[in-house]
Amino acid sequence: MKRLVIALLFVGLVAGGLGLTVGDGTDAEREAAVPALALTRLHGSGEVHLAQATSAETPTLLWFWAPWCPVCNGEAPKIQKLAEQTGGKLAVVAIGGRDDLANAPEFAAQHGLTAPTLLFDESMQVWAHYRIPGQPGAVLLDRDGREQQRWQGAFDSNLALRAAEAL
Repeated sequence: MKRLVIALLFVGLVAGGLGLTVGDGTDAEREAAVPALALTRLHGSGEVHLAQATSAETPTLLWFWAPWCPVCNGEAPKIQKLAEQTGGKLAVVAIGGRDDLANAPEFAAQHGLTAPTLLFDESMQVWAHYRIPGQPGAVLLDRDGREQQRWQGAFDSNLALRAAEAL
């Protein structure tokens, strides 16, 4: 009988702990999932907080790129097309880094990047938060800002869209 009581207490504690970790999608929760870091906006002026750039309405794809990266240069048109054709199913945020901010506008102009939200992380804080070892890289966030999938190197943007649709 004592073992049964102990087992039931243990199950109750585990269930209670799980209940505390399951979120309701509140803004505070979302801000905790997405780092509260400000990045330079490439289109427009000033900075934007990453939590504001990601969408609570849809999943968000964070695409990490560097202006000098040959693979990023090859992927940039695909990212533009993906951002244009998501049909509201996916927000696309392109985060540049591993270079000087001064080189980013030319990269964006060369590839006609207008549809994704374009940010630059010269301090590499967001790259470090998401543990992006190199470029390109991509992280798919759910509506609550939690990481659901990641790709390193070149990836199929259609896979990212299908993964987002499944969330």
